[in-house]
Amino acid sequence: MKVKVFKIRISDEFLSADQTEINNSLAHYDILNTNSNFIEDETSYWSVLVSYQEKKVKESSNKAHPIFEEELSQEEMIIYNKLKDWRSEKARESQLPPYIIFHNAHLISIAKYKPSNLEDLENVNGLGKSKIEKFGAEIIEVLENA
Repeated sequence: MKVKVFKIRISDEFLSADQTEINNSLAHYDILNTNSNFIEDETSYWSVLVSYQEKKVKESSNKAHPIFEEELSQEEMIIYNKLKDWRSEKARESQLPPYIIFHNAHLISIAKYKPSNLEDLENVNGLGKSKIEKFGAEIIEVLENA
């Protein structure tokens, strides 16, 4: 197990860049655990400790491969944006940064492949059982209403 500490500054000037850095970094890892604390000083920020392991390379997998936002159709972008709105609401309710709920890469994959049930959701790359158990029904509902 490895650990990495990320600093997510709350200022609008830095927030997007810091979140992008985390999303890009975490796409390469299997996340084992996260812990975050809000630090208030001159530049308030979230300090996030991530326990991870390198992604295991599977010779054959039925899971979808990661894709990028630019590859989404107009319809998929609408779904992606609705998923981001849902994630933001969950993050506010939990008082956590959005990437702790789901990374952009996960939302992009969900928007692209539009799983229709929890079993289909298991085939989205990077989604573990705990996330599916916790949020799966809500994700399917967002997709049904998109």
